[in-house]
Amino acid sequence: MRRYRLGRLAAVVNMTAVVVAVVVSLVRDSLDPAWTVVQWYPPSRSADETSLLAVLGGLLLVGAVNSWMFWQVLQGPADAAPLPRRALWLRRLLYVYVGWLLIPVPLPDEVRTAFDVVLWVPIVILFAQVLTHSGPAFRLILVTTALLSTMLSWVLVAVPRDGYADRGAPVLSTVILALVAVGLAWLLMTLIAQRRDGRWRRTTMVLGACQLAVIPVAVVLNQLVDFPESVVLFDLVYVLAVFQPVWLARTAHELNRPGTAPDPGPLRSPRWLLAPMVLAPMAVIAPEAKPHMTYSWLDADCSSIPLFADTPPQDRRRVYLCLAGDGRLYENIRFWSRGGSPVTDQQLLGRGWKSCAAGDGKVRAEALVYLCPEVVARDQPDLLLTAAQLKQRDAKERARRRQAVVDEAAQYVSGCRDPWPALRTSRQATAVHLPTDWDGYHIFNGRQASLDALYDENLESDSPLVAHGGAAMVSTTLEYGATCVTVKVLRTAPPIRRKGWDDVVDADLVLGSGRVHLKGRGIEVAVALPKAGKYRVRLHTRTLDEGIGEDLVVVFPTSQRRP
Repeated sequence: MRRYRLGRLAAVVNMTAVVVAVVVSLVRDSLDPAWTVVQWYPPSRSADETSLLAVLGGLLLVGAVNSWMFWQVLQGPADAAPLPRRALWLRRLLYVYVGWLLIPVPLPDEVRTAFDVVLWVPIVILFAQVLTHSGPAFRLILVTTALLSTMLSWVLVAVPRDGYADRGAPVLSTVILALVAVGLAWLLMTLIAQRRDGRWRRTTMVLGACQLAVIPVAVVLNQLVDFPESVVLFDLVYVLAVFQPVWLARTAHELNRPGTAPDPGPLRSPRWLLAPMVLAPMAVIAPEAKPHMTYSWLDADCSSIPLFADTPPQDRRRVYLCLAGDGRLYENIRFWSRGGSPVTDQQLLGRGWKSCAAGDGKVRAEALVYLCPEVVARDQPDLLLTAAQLKQRDAKERARRRQAVVDEAAQYVSGCRDPWPALRTSRQATAVHLPTDWDGYHIFNGRQASLDALYDENLESDSPLVAHGGAAMVSTTLEYGATCVTVKVLRTAPPIRRKGWDDVVDADLVLGSGRVHLKGRGIEVAVALPKAGKYRVRLHTRTLDEGIGEDLVVVFPTSQRRP
């Protein structure tokens, strides 16, 4: 009974820790606490790019499944008669292997695989020995499939990834497919043997069969969901792997239940030719036809290339081939063989997969993102953004720069004084222009069409004031700095005042909007006019100090202009 209480206690403690971690993540607006507590490793960049509430909901579900797993694993065996020696050793090894699966140990992949093989090989051999109601041939095939699956997994870890890139993606896919097929065959045969034996409950065999849902569910969801949500979803769906330790633990729990037949004798293999007879035909089977090569990249219409995030998953390889036909995105890639024939789509894809695996740098990230976005996202996450996200980010950046200019100009306004206080008017305003690389500001009627007409004229003049129609351009003698600009609207023409100013120039403007507008970097003001019509603009400019200037703009009707 203590073991049953330990399982319940572990489940309660784990679920409590998960709930607390989720609450902390919500308060801190960060995924790190909840993800680390539930998954036992920090989240990836892709997880940070997804919805926080959605991922936290998935983590709560994962935490509940893990709590159920702890409750199942820590129940312990039921009280029964002592086990035979082989069954007793099988139970011990099963418990050790379950602990190895549950406790994360930071070891290199080669060391982890070696330790996994050392534990798993005696388990499958002892398992075949303790099963009843299964003949020697059945148990021999059971051990053979388990050892072959173990050997293939060792090959995947032992061979460097550069070896996969040299042989091409088909070799890697074949090895993985063979590994999945052999592992599936061993699991199905084991469940059949457990059913024949009679010692294991139906629930245990159902949990063992649930392991088959891990791979197809993950693959289907990966096809339906776009990156980066697919990567996060795959990590959460991987919780289905808990069925393996639960099934192994329940298998160990129920070993001492009464079976339907006596314990079999030691496993012998009198038919030693059975395995070669089964494997030999598989090794000599040739493909039914040669692979069909395509050359769609030669005739592809690549006039419009969408961004990766805006491209449907089924179209991403086609977009990659479009980019593959553009040599500007590649370095040192021959698109024509030495015999003069073009390379195939499959060869271009193979080169892309090689760059994904080895990172040789021959394929640029702009094209590679359509094949392996998870690899490109490590160094250039911006390539995974949608056009709307990029536009929104650029808009925020422009708004931030505009606000920074406004804030900087506001610091100078308080130091600006009225350069002609005796010339009083109720229609006046003072602002600060912040020139950058000698850029000036505009005086116009508020309509963009007037500014466009001014630019179209391409007027060239040495005067600091150039006007056309309803707009004028004021140039500056400052490369960088600040210029206090005061604009005054009068009903009559003031006297010409040149003393103290570097330049005083006039120009005619048509201000039909009833307002005069000043617009530049840091300056954006509008002053009302007595009425719409033709006005004279008089510009006074001078330099007060290094990087500090002062402008006075006087606007008055042309009909009352003084000579």
